[in-house]
Amino acid sequence: MALTKRWTDWALKLHTKTAQAGAAVHVAGIRSLGVDPSLRTALEAADGSPYATFGSLVAGAPGMTLSTSDLKTFLDQCGVAGMLVDADAGHPGVVGYFQKMAAGGTRDALGAGTHVSTTFSDGLLVPRRLSAAHGGTAVLEAALVGAKADGTVPYALNEADSLTAATYPAVSSVWTVGPVKLNATPLAGVQSVAVDFGLAVTAEAADGDLYPSVASILSIRPSISVTSRHVDITGTLTEAGVEYAASQVVVYLRKRDEGGAYVADGTAEHVKFTLGKCRVEWATAGDPKTLTAVITPWYTAGGSPVAPLAVNTASAIT
Repeated sequence: MALTKRWTDWALKLHTKTAQAGAAVHVAGIRSLGVDPSLRTALEAADGSPYATFGSLVAGAPGMTLSTSDLKTFLDQCGVAGMLVDADAGHPGVVGYFQKMAAGGTRDALGAGTHVSTTFSDGLLVPRRLSAAHGGTAVLEAALVGAKADGTVPYALNEADSLTAATYPAVSSVWTVGPVKLNATPLAGVQSVAVDFGLAVTAEAADGDLYPSVASILSIRPSISVTSRHVDITGTLTEAGVEYAASQVVVYLRKRDEGGAYVADGTAEHVKFTLGKCRVEWATAGDPKTLTAVITPWYTAGGSPVAPLAVNTASAIT
């Protein structure tokens, strides 16, 4: 035997958040894509035997992980608080593709029927973390937790699939670090921004089912970490940190201009995160010194509720 086949990433397909039976949306810019059935085998031993004499499958917790630079497409569909995946009529779920690499060439033809796909019909798709560094490309990490109402396996494999030429993925938009503003005052010297969406997901099974039948968001605790080379921070922060009102803290990701530098600030193509009520704490370390500011927002309850984190994927920088 010898190695004869290899596959690599392609794209992620999902349907619109608001119309599950609508046209498919392909998330491009895939940097990594993985599927894990998370199967658990239990072994049984008794009667004083040193060996286990019985083994069986007792549980599965299948899921998918991915990272992408296609921030707008993903966040427009999934948002900052996750997206239900539900096999309603006309909704094929979320599909991850691996394209086959061609021996002596690049990739097999799209319609070759040699590509591999995994379709999750039911579950919960959530953003996990978004990271951007000065001079680099912003990348978002996400996860899909599979759960099907009847407790059966929530995904299916196709090892002889074809890819769709009409939706061939390509990197067409990228973003990087932009301004971070605390009550309209820019935090200067920003080196990196990391958004932790803070979604704790729980998936449970019962009644002897092998697979989860319900996946839910248990809690939402987002936070944003910002690093800066400026440690003279008394213009924006204090020794005890600072509390800000809703909408006073905004974080931008600046869109790059293909063939140029950046899209103009006044063009509504940048990504903007707006925080609810929040506190900002800080610390300094390293040499040269680096300031790390941690922004922790919370939900505003009452007649005019404000989410701790909101995103606009078509914003001007103001």
